[in-house]
Amino acid sequence: MKKTKLSKSEILHLEKLARLTLTEEEIEKYGEQLSETIDYVKNLDKLNTDDISPTNSVVDLKNVTFEDGAENETALTAKEALQNAKKTKDGAFVVDRVL
Repeated sequence: MKKTKLSKSEILHLEKLARLTLTEEEIEKYGEQLSETIDYVKNLDKLNTDDISPTNSVVDLKNVTFEDGAENETALTAKEALQNAKKTKDGAFVVDRVL
């Protein structure tokens, strides 16, 4: 398999997309690392997946639904949900601003 070698312009494009400022040494270092990562992922192309059905999860998840008119007896009331909250306002959680 041909080795991948990302060009400097590709690394600079990724730098811009990620809003990073890289030194020349970092451009060289990360270019090599990203190229190796792409080569590693390309190994998946060698796998025969003809008999494998497409999936988005390996866990057997099912939607939880209720018949019309049925009540979810496991749900918390608003009062129960808020009872241990440090701060509440008008029936909602109040949290510190992140940004």
